[in-house]
This record gives sequence, C-alpha cells and structure tokens, in this order.
Amino acid sequence: MEAVNKNIKVFLSLIKKTNVYKEYKKQEEILSRNPELLERVDQFRANNFQIQNEAGSDNLFHVAEQLCRESAELRRYPEVNAFLDAELALCKMMQNICRELVEGIDVHMPNL
Repeated sequence: MEAVNKNIKVFLSLIKKTNVYKEYKKQEEILSRNPELLERVDQFRANNFQIQNEAGSDNLFHVAEQLCRESAELRRYPEVNAFLDAELALCKMMQNICRELVEGIDVHMPNL
C-alpha cells in the first residue's frame, strides 16, 4: 500500500502540471478577485450539484428552469464563463481518469 500512496502523490503532481489544471487555477484566481461574484457562482454550482443528485423531486422542472436562467445571467460575465469552462474541462479530465482506473483494475460496474 505504501507504493500505491507514493504513486498517488506522484500522479497528483502530474495532474497539477497539466494545462487543464493550470487553466482552472488561473481562472479560479481571476474569479476570486470579485468575492461577491464568486459567492454567486459558488451558490450556482452548489444548486447545480444538488439538482443533479435529486431524483424525483416534485418541483424539479421549476428548479431546473431557475438554474438555467441563473446560468445564462452568470455566463454574461467573461470571468465566470472562463471559470466554468475551465472547471468543466477539469471535471472531464477527472472523469476520464476515474473511468480509466475502474476499467484498468477490472472492477465490475453495473450499466447505469
């Protein structure tokens, strides 16, 4: 297990050297210069996460519609748009890494 932990640290170091991660951190820093806007974006992100993980909510359509309007409003800010695009790229990279790990160690996963 010690070798695995050591290699995890090496892998994390490699991830932090990618252009995707560097762009994310750059955009995060730019957005953090406007604390009020950052707070709005963080609330939007939290709401977005919540809606994606709530199955069968009675007012799901209303909440999704509100989230869509909020997204359009926030995306008018170039720094928000750049941050959310960078975050999406980082998330896609992390999803790909997780998929490769699961496939590489032959863990049975149900079709979802």
